[in-house]
Amino acid sequence: MTAWPTIVRVVRSLPPGEYALSQLMPGLLESPALMQIESEESDRLRLVARARVLICGPEGFAFVDVENQRIILSEQYYVAGRELDLYLDLLHELTHLRQLGQGFDLWDERFEYVDRPTEVEAYAVAVAEARRLGFSESEIREYLTVPWLTHEEVQKLLGHVNSFLAGGCLPNVVQALFGAPFVVQHPWRCAKSADAAPQDDGCDPK
Repeated sequence: MTAWPTIVRVVRSLPPGEYALSQLMPGLLESPALMQIESEESDRLRLVARARVLICGPEGFAFVDVENQRIILSEQYYVAGRELDLYLDLLHELTHLRQLGQGFDLWDERFEYVDRPTEVEAYAVAVAEARRLGFSESEIREYLTVPWLTHEEVQKLLGHVNSFLAGGCLPNVVQALFGAPFVVQHPWRCAKSADAAPQDDGCDPK
């Protein structure tokens, strides 16, 4: 079993409810990936301080609730998912929170999923961190292989990611930022009790 560094650790003992992201990821501020998500220290600290996660739902992975500007994390995935996958996926979703604050539409249906600049950048953050942690290229492809993407789409996404990480531009970024529709999607809905009763974590998100 690989012994990952402590920054990768995700606290897995929390019951369903809403929490500060830093409660789930106590080593988050030490992660080098944060520099790629937000380069300015003050903005980085503000992003982390405001990031919230609602653990709920019996299936799925994670997504950003654009109406409430928080991450929704499937309870099943939180409990049973691989720790490193959880770490990388939460970095991915934190990138989406920053993009949402910039005015991007995270569900912009004018572009295919693998051509959305928001997805390419968020996956690039996760892929760069996975490589830093020693992932092989086959493990990178395995990480990117998700149920809603075909093999060809995974290859296209990886091509976009590699191009961006090599210093290239994000695809469709200008079109995506200007004149974007605001689409609300929920891959699943949480029970009212989980959504209405956030846990008291002693934090005061600003």
